[in-house]
Amino acid sequence: MVSEERTRSALLAGLTVLALAVGAWWWRSAAPVVDPAPVAGATVAAEPSPATEPALSTRVWIVDPGTGDASPGPDIGSVVAGGEEVRPDPLWHDGSHLRAGGMVERQASSAAGTRLLLSAACRGPGPLTVSWTGTKEDETQLLVDCGGAAVDQPLVAAGGPVTVRFFAGERQLDLDATLAGLY
Repeated sequence: MVSEERTRSALLAGLTVLALAVGAWWWRSAAPVVDPAPVAGATVAAEPSPATEPALSTRVWIVDPGTGDASPGPDIGSVVAGGEEVRPDPLWHDGSHLRAGGMVERQASSAAGTRLLLSAACRGPGPLTVSWTGTKEDETQLLVDCGGAAVDQPLVAAGGPVTVRFFAGERQLDLDATLAGLY
């Protein structure tokens, strides 16, 4: 009796494995084939050619839908600051929740003349006030409208610590801020 139960269990396990294998085969064969060719007018990331570009650089190609011509765009992750293309290197990111009247302070060390990009956005009912010290642009404040687009502020470090303070108004808000070096 015990032998028959073992035989049935083994047969059931074998049929289960067979059903899973047939199901997996069917699933893969029924999957649609995706055409890897890009659509005209699309922006596509192309793999760098080792002979022409550094290994860490990835280029964006802009395709003209009328002619099909492709032209190189800026590096992925780069921004245009002061008329030139630069790559931001994040020094810190803050995603804090600020209570009404609350403040968050972040700090980074930078050599004199280092170009920085401060990006700040918030979600919530109140405005966000941003101030900083340790830059050539001290004594300046930014008022960020919550729910709007992120505000980018270029800065130049004076040498030493750069301190950025975020103040919530009379209502709580969620902060999304980044300080990056521009190289």
